[in-house]
Formats: sequence, structure tokens, C-alpha cells
Amino acid sequence: MNPVRVRPAERRDAVTIVRFTNGLVSDHRPGAQAGVTLEDVERNGFGADPLFEALIAEVSGRPVGLLSFFRGYAGWRGKAVAIVHAIYVDPAARRLGVARQLMARVALIAVQRGWARVELFVEEHRPAIQFYEDIGMIDMRHRHMRLGGTELSAMAMEGQADAR
Repeated sequence: MNPVRVRPAERRDAVTIVRFTNGLVSDHRPGAQAGVTLEDVERNGFGADPLFEALIAEVSGRPVGLLSFFRGYAGWRGKAVAIVHAIYVDPAARRLGVARQLMARVALIAVQRGWARVELFVEEHRPAIQFYEDIGMIDMRHRHMRLGGTELSAMAMEGQADAR
């Protein structure tokens, strides 16, 4: 019997989601903290217009893993896709199959909803890449580009001028 149980996150899990999000950030940038608050998670995940869904993995009733995802759109396919935003496993629970169970559940959700695929972005040279390839994910060799901060504001100003 598999000791890992995966379930949809509920509002009461918001504290766990924040804790695991901070763990994920710390894994990538030791000593750093996520900018997300408990109120952000409650509003954005469990409010009137949820921006994400989350899955919680438990072992013996104790939360040990998180996967958050949102619905995107594959314009070339004309179908929705699941975009995994975050996946985190508590260090004490690593090598128990937690990440695999979380990915299996989001895959099931995508299939049940008629979505085309599951996608995620992963930083270069992360050990998780091997795991993703082992479960059948394909490296699309795309770069994840981001526009934020002052560059976002400058581009928005160009858009404002063009919108007149």
C-alpha cells in the first residue's frame, strides 16, 4: 500500500501552502522568503475567482507535499492545459514517491477535464529535470521569458499610448 495520499487543497491548507511555498523558494534561493501571504493564498486560491488550484500530499495525515496549478490555453490545439506553477516535497518525505503521486493526480485532473496536457517550467540544471523526464515529460527547449518591474511599466506606457 502506498503511504502517500493526495487530496485537493482546502482553505484550511492555506498556512501549509505558504509554508511549502517558502520551502520551495528557500530550495532555489537559500535564505530567501516568498512574497506571498496567507491572505494572498486564501483570496487567490479559495476566493470567488480562484487563480490557482492546489493538491496536498500527506503521509500518515501529515502534509508533506504541494502542487499548485492553473488552467492555461494551448492556442495551437484549441484546448486548455494544466500549468504546474509549484511542486514541493518536504525534505523529510523525499524519495517516498510524493512528487510522482502529485504529478499523477494533476495528470488525472487534466485527462478528466479534457485538457490537452500538463506543462511546467523548470530552471536549468535543476535535479528535478531528471524526474520530469523519467515520468515522460519532454524538454521543449523553450526559454521562460518574464516582463516585470520597471520594464513592465515601460511597456504598459507604450500600450497606453497605442490604445488612444
